[in-house]
Amino acid sequence: MHEIPFSKVRIQDPFWSPRLEMNANLALEHQWRQLEQSGCIQNFRLLADNSSGIRRGWFFADSDAYKWLEAAVIGYAQNQNGTLSTRIQELIALIQRAQAPDGYLYTYNQLIFPESRWQNLQIEHELYCHGHLIEAAVTHFQITGETHLLQTATKAADLIVTTFSGKGSLFTPGHEEVEIALLRLFEVTGNQAYLQMAQQFLDQRGRHAPTSFLLHMLGENKRVNQRTKQYQLKHRQFDQENPDVTPGHVLPPPNRMKSSRLSKLRFMVSALNGKYFQQHALLEKQVIPVGHAVRFVYLQTAAAKLIRLSGKTENLSPLQKSWQRMITRRMALTGGIGSLPFSEGFGRDYELDPEMMYAETCAALGSMFWNWEMSLLTQEAAYADLFERQLYNASLVGIGQEGNCYLYNNPLQSREGMLRQPWFEIPCCPSNLSRTWGKMGGYLYSYQTEAIWIHQLIGSQTTIPLSIPVSLYSESSLPWQGTYSLQITTSQPQAFKINLRIPSWANQYSIQINQQEWLQYLKPSLAVEPTANGYDPRHSHYIPIERTWEDGDTLHLNLELSIQVHHVHPKVKSCLGKAALSYGPIVFCLEGIDNPDINLETVEVDLHSLQPVFEPVLLGGVMTLQGCTSQGKPLKFIPYAWWANREISPMAVFFNC
Repeated sequence: MHEIPFSKVRIQDPFWSPRLEMNANLALEHQWRQLEQSGCIQNFRLLADNSSGIRRGWFFADSDAYKWLEAAVIGYAQNQNGTLSTRIQELIALIQRAQAPDGYLYTYNQLIFPESRWQNLQIEHELYCHGHLIEAAVTHFQITGETHLLQTATKAADLIVTTFSGKGSLFTPGHEEVEIALLRLFEVTGNQAYLQMAQQFLDQRGRHAPTSFLLHMLGENKRVNQRTKQYQLKHRQFDQENPDVTPGHVLPPPNRMKSSRLSKLRFMVSALNGKYFQQHALLEKQVIPVGHAVRFVYLQTAAAKLIRLSGKTENLSPLQKSWQRMITRRMALTGGIGSLPFSEGFGRDYELDPEMMYAETCAALGSMFWNWEMSLLTQEAAYADLFERQLYNASLVGIGQEGNCYLYNNPLQSREGMLRQPWFEIPCCPSNLSRTWGKMGGYLYSYQTEAIWIHQLIGSQTTIPLSIPVSLYSESSLPWQGTYSLQITTSQPQAFKINLRIPSWANQYSIQINQQEWLQYLKPSLAVEPTANGYDPRHSHYIPIERTWEDGDTLHLNLELSIQVHHVHPKVKSCLGKAALSYGPIVFCLEGIDNPDINLETVEVDLHSLQPVFEPVLLGGVMTLQGCTSQGKPLKFIPYAWWANREISPMAVFFNC
């Protein structure tokens, strides 16, 4: 299937439009201030101006600036914010001045180890950072048509190709990302060298003994620590106050996370056997999700994208198998992935302790990227359904209602509650979320010859380039209600098919065309392996509507929204006998502030008492599920993604029934 560029889709949706507006203005400005205060932008100034001062932040901090740049370019195109334009131009100029003549750009090495490159690929994220630079440049080119930042990216990509083409498996990226970037760059340039480089990086995974990586890393880390101390002592005297940087800026503590006594040991074992880095087996044999969750889904995204661009479908089966294993045994009800702290990665099958669940926001976003590629490859609705689940839950929970505070990890139970933070020592999620939201329009539709696919039921407007272009105008009442309408504009009658996705949560639905009943269905029954969490995206499907469409034709979809009870699989020992609730695409939770004097860990819910009640003032206007305990005490469930937006308060998704 062919994509519709996100820049060609205008979202007009009562739920999403205000959030995208907030993202493009308040959130991006807040993120810029945090990047300034934490020293991330100043790192580029130090390099560009050859000035003295201490580089701040983790070695991969450059990537946060690049993700912000990509999000900001999209935000400016949508809102024409003059301040944002100034920030964008300033950062682009810094990037271009900081880049080495041969294309290398990695402030950590250039400032601290100027003679060192590509020495510790498994840890140092050099290729990861270059990848995000390339992605930002591709998006900038797609939106503006300007080539100056794209030239910066191609210079970096050409250096990568020259440096790594034909090199052995020791030269494999540790944190997958550059593979996606090279494939995106191939799409806009047509340069086969970028596709081949991405394929080489993917093909050589698992071909080198993990112990060799680790021995190399241990020696390299010792050298890095020594040089870093020398650098800091030498430059501390020059680290004078700068109006753009807060000297000694102290970042807030990370989100709370629960861990077991063995968590750190399991992390070390995962690194030793290569699973943490997805270096334990050849890519085509990696059919079980393991290791760091973000790395894993970025790897899968690149592999799926490579299949789509190269046409080599023989490696599709491993991707399908690993996806099936993830959704049935290694994924939370919200669509969150990565059940273990420290490794931020996958646990064993059915190891989904709601309190320990890590579910990093970036992992959900990476899974959405993968789902999109699989949708384009297979035309199966399950992938778009999981995208929807993660969009409304596992990713949306990562940002606060005001757009200026975040969660990094997202458990499904918290006894003490959590406080959203304005920033983190590792702030990878905020700008990643902003760039994903900015591209939301690109995930709604796709097309083939005389066929249109509607993946997400979000109000929008676009034109599909069939043999005769067709304009679509859609309106949606999701997620609180279940109506979706589509109006067709075409210069002349033409026959084509509309494939309309029916979500897994809709047990019944009806379709009208030009206000006439077209078809009414019950959800088909499928015999599939039960999932660990009670949610199964495989129950989604596309309805093909093939006819001769005329200008002004309308399609109206009515979906039944009902309270769904998700019973946990018996093999999930941490939640034996428990259940959770959803309504439409939204997962719900109990928060202590709404349920005083109730023990959220032991509460028993009278399921027959539950009713949906929309509260227009609460949390900006949300649907709640209200009922009572088995003892008759009142209960109120709120959407999971909205928790931790008021005072610190306990939270639980699962309950007894």
